[in-house]
Amino acid sequence: MKYKFMTLKNNKYPFIYFCFLLFFWTHCSLAQNTEDTITFEQAISQIETVFEVKFSYNSNTAKRFRVSTPNTNQTLTQTLRMFSDKENINFTLVSSRYITVKFPKKMVSFCATFIDTQTAKPIPITAISENKTYNSNSGGVLSIDSIADNQVLELFSQGQFIKEIVIYKAIANTKGRCPLLFINPENINKLPTITLSGYIAKGIEKTKKGAVTIKNDDFEILPSLTEPDVLQIAQVLPGIQSYDETASNINIRAGGSDEVIILWNDIRMYQTGHFFGLISALNPNLIDNVIIYKNGTHPRYSEGVSGVLHIYPTNSIDPEVTGGVGINLASTNAFVKIPVTNSFAIHGSGRTSINNGVGNPIYTSFFKRTFQNTEVTNLNNTQPEVLRTTDEDFNFFDISISALWDISPKDKLNYHFMTINNGLEFNERLFTGGISTASFNVIEQNTLLGGFNYQRNWNQKLTTGLHYSNSTYKASTQNTQVEQASQEFKKNQVKEQTLKFDTNYSINDDLSIEAGYQYTSTTIDITEDTNTSESSSKRGITNGFYAQTTAQLFDDKTTLTLGARVTNLSNFNTQIEPRITISHALKKQWNVFLSGEKKHQNVLQFTANENQLLGIQNKQWILADGVQNPLLKSGQASFGTDYTLKKWTLNAEVFYKKVDGINTRNLGFRNQLENAQAIGNYTSQGLEISIGKKLKNFTSWLSYTYTDSNYEFKTLSPIRFPNNFNVTHCVNAIATYTLKDFTVSAGVNYHSGLPYTTTVNQGAITNTNNGPQIQYNSPNNETLKHYFRTNISGVYKTPLDDTFDAVVNLSLLNLFDTKNELGRYYQLQTNNKEENYINTVTQFSLGFTPNISLQLLF
Repeated sequence: MKYKFMTLKNNKYPFIYFCFLLFFWTHCSLAQNTEDTITFEQAISQIETVFEVKFSYNSNTAKRFRVSTPNTNQTLTQTLRMFSDKENINFTLVSSRYITVKFPKKMVSFCATFIDTQTAKPIPITAISENKTYNSNSGGVLSIDSIADNQVLELFSQGQFIKEIVIYKAIANTKGRCPLLFINPENINKLPTITLSGYIAKGIEKTKKGAVTIKNDDFEILPSLTEPDVLQIAQVLPGIQSYDETASNINIRAGGSDEVIILWNDIRMYQTGHFFGLISALNPNLIDNVIIYKNGTHPRYSEGVSGVLHIYPTNSIDPEVTGGVGINLASTNAFVKIPVTNSFAIHGSGRTSINNGVGNPIYTSFFKRTFQNTEVTNLNNTQPEVLRTTDEDFNFFDISISALWDISPKDKLNYHFMTINNGLEFNERLFTGGISTASFNVIEQNTLLGGFNYQRNWNQKLTTGLHYSNSTYKASTQNTQVEQASQEFKKNQVKEQTLKFDTNYSINDDLSIEAGYQYTSTTIDITEDTNTSESSSKRGITNGFYAQTTAQLFDDKTTLTLGARVTNLSNFNTQIEPRITISHALKKQWNVFLSGEKKHQNVLQFTANENQLLGIQNKQWILADGVQNPLLKSGQASFGTDYTLKKWTLNAEVFYKKVDGINTRNLGFRNQLENAQAIGNYTSQGLEISIGKKLKNFTSWLSYTYTDSNYEFKTLSPIRFPNNFNVTHCVNAIATYTLKDFTVSAGVNYHSGLPYTTTVNQGAITNTNNGPQIQYNSPNNETLKHYFRTNISGVYKTPLDDTFDAVVNLSLLNLFDTKNELGRYYQLQTNNKEENYINTVTQFSLGFTPNISLQLLF
C-alpha cells in the first residue's frame, strides 16, 4: 500500500490546514500544562495523605497558587524542597507531624478603567496602598506595573473615598486585559482629602480640612499597646497628652480633660475609662475610624473648647461571619460580626476585667498606681497599736451592639448601643483596745449609650442624615459605718438627649455645602447625702444651626473650608462661632495651612477634693450657670506647613489659644486656691513639630511640642501664674520595624515636669479663725522633675488553619521602671503629741508593667 502525503504546496486550502494544525498543537500543549499543574490545596492534600502530616496555611492565599503535581515517591523533605525551589514557598516544621506554610509575595501588574455608572463616562481615580499613591489618567485608566497581589487599594475620586479593592480579586479572570470597573457615585463615602498618609504611624492620616483620622483596620502597633486603644493612639499626636498617664484624661494644648468632647457615633460620652481612667472604655474590636480636631473644628460639632474626638463604629456589612476572642492580663474580650442577610447585620462585642490573680503584674501595677496615697492603701494609719484588715473587689465590663440595615441602595438605618460599668468595693475593719469598727465603701460608674442613624443618598449630589440618641452617665459613692448605723451617699448623674439633622449638597466637583440642626437636652443631678436629701438638678437646652462650604480653588491647589455655628442656649445669649481652614499646595510635596475657630462649652467638670470617698479624686459634671460657672468661650488660631520628600515627612504648626470663663474651683488645685472661687482665663501658645522617615519595613517618627500656658485671674494675687498643664517641652520618639508576620515598636516619651506649689518652708503653719493653715508660695511656682518613659511592644500574627488566625501581642510599659512624678501637694496632719505638721504627698507614675495579649480570630 502506498501512502500519499498531502503537502501545503499541493493543497487548495493551505491556510485552513495551517490553522487546524496550530489549534491542535496549542490544545495539546495547554492540556499537557494543565495536567502537570494542580492547585496548591490539592497538592497538599496528597502529601498529607501519603506522609501522614498536617499543614497550616492561609487558605485564601493558597487559592492563588498552582503547583506541579508532587512526586510522592520521594521523601517528604525532597517533595517540599521542590515547592521551595520552584515556587519560593517556605515550610517550617513545627513538630514531627505539623508543618506551617509561608507564601511569597506574588508580584503582578494591575490595570483597570473606572466608569461612572450614571454618566457612563470615565472617572479619574487616586489609589493609595501601603503609603504609595497611584493616579489614573484623565480617561480613568489606572495602571500599575508591579504590585503584590494581596495588597489592598484604597480608591479616591476628587478627595472622596470610594471603596477598597484587593488586587488578586480585581484581576481574577481578566486574562491580562484592562477591564472596566463601575463606580456608583451615590455610594461614595465622602471623606476629607488626605494630605499626609501614615502621619506619625500607619493608619493615621492628616486631611486638608484640618482633621486627623485614625483608621483602626490599617493601624499598626505602637509602643505600650497590646491592642489599638484609640484614646492612647491619639496621645502620640503633637499637642495631645495625658499628663496623669491615663487613657481617658486627654489634654490638648494645655486644656483640661473636660474641655475635650468625646463622641461615639455622634453620642457624647461622659465616661471613657476603666480602672479610673488607666484603660480606655472603648472596645477596639468594632471601631472603624476616629476623627480628631485640635483647631478648625467642623461647625456640626459643639462644646469641647480644646478639641473633639469622634469615634465611629463599624457600619459596613461583611459577606461572611467574622469575629474573635482574646485575653490579656487586664481583661478578656470577644467580638462577632454576623451578616444575617446581604442587607442586614448584627455586630457585638464584650469585655470584662480579670481581677487580682496570683502574680498578675498589670493588676498589681494598676492597683498600686490608682490607689496610692488613699485610704485604700492606708495613707493616714500610722498608729502601730491599731490592727487593720481590708478586702477589695474591683471589676469592670463593657458591651456594645450594633444593628446595620441597608434598606435600599440609597437608604441605611443603623442602631448602636453601648454600656460601660466600673465598680469598687472596699471594706475595712479596725481593731484597737478591744473595740472593732467596720466600714463598707462602694464606688460605681455606669454609662448607657444608644442611638439611631438614618442616611439617604438622594442622588449623586444630595445626601441627608438623621440622628437620635440618649446618653446616661451615673457615678455614685456610698459609705456605711456599721457601728454608728450611718450611711453617706453621693451621686452625679447626667442624662442627655440629642437630635441631629445633616445635609450635604455638592454643587459641582469644586464646591459643596453642608448644613444642619442639633437639639440637645442635658439634665445633671447632684445628690450629696440621702439622709438630709441635699440634691440639685439643672437642665440645659441648646438649639444649634450650622453651615459650611468647601471650595477647591486654583486648579485644586487650594482647599477653603468656611463655616459657622449659631447656638441658642437656655439662660445664655446666642453664640455665633465662625470656623475656617485653608490648605494650599505651594508645590506637589509642600502644603501650608491656616485654621481658626471660636467655640463655647456648657457642660463642665468640677473636682471636689473636700468630698472624696477613700481619698480618691471625685470629679463631677456640672452645667454652666452664668454666675459661679460661666459659659466657657474659646478662640484659637494656628498656622503650619507639611512637607514630604523621598520618604521624609515634616510637619510644623504654631498655635495660640485663649479660653475665658474658667473657675479656680473647677481646676483641681491642691494649694491655697483649693477652696477659692475666681473667674478668669488661660492662654496657650506654642509650636508643634514632627518629622518622620519611612522605609520598606521601617518607620520612625520624632515629635516635639513647646507650650507656654498661663492663667489670669484679676481678683487674685498674683494675677498671672502658670497653667496646671504648662509643660514647656514634650518629646515623643517612635520606631517601628516589620519582618514578615512580626512587628516590633519602641518609643520614648519625655516632657518637662508639671507645675506645683511649694510651702514657704516645712514649718509654715499659721493659726487662723478657721484653724491652722499651710502657708504657700505663689501658685505653681515650681515644677516636678522631668518625665521620661521607655516602652516597647511586639505583635506576631500567623494563620492556624483555613479558618483561624492567631495574634500574640507583648508590651513592656516603662521598661526601665523609671519613677516619674505626676503630682505633689501638702496635707496638714496631727501626730501622737497633738502637734500639727505638714505631710508631703507625691503621686508617682506606673512602674514597669508587662502585658501580653492572645487573640484567636476567624
